[in-house]
Amino acid sequence: MPANHPIFQGTFLFGKKLLAVNISKNYQERHAPDGRGSTYECARKYWRLSKKRAEDVDYVIAVADGRVVGIYRPKSWSASKEVPGKFEFEGEKIRENPVAAADALWVFAGRSNPVRYMD
Repeated sequence: MPANHPIFQGTFLFGKKLLAVNISKNYQERHAPDGRGSTYECARKYWRLSKKRAEDVDYVIAVADGRVVGIYRPKSWSASKEVPGKFEFEGEKIRENPVAAADALWVFAGRSNPVRYMD
């Protein structure tokens, strides 16, 4: 689905280049002793993707269990030093989440890849 999907209509996300990441596997345990510590840390790390294409993205949308749990504006992308062949971003959290209550199950429905470009 492109970023002009009805879920984004009337929000600052409409018409933007988005990258959705499915963080469901790490989200529930983020505060556990061996967890990543925050939604941001779950969203920003260890993605197998095209760095060139990711650098064109305006926002990263973190989805957990069919809900948008975070929106981030990536500042830079780099190869992970901890997990070879994967990438991570540095960015800032967008405090306004106009799609937090919306059903986002459609983003990853029928897909095994936890990364989806919406542009």
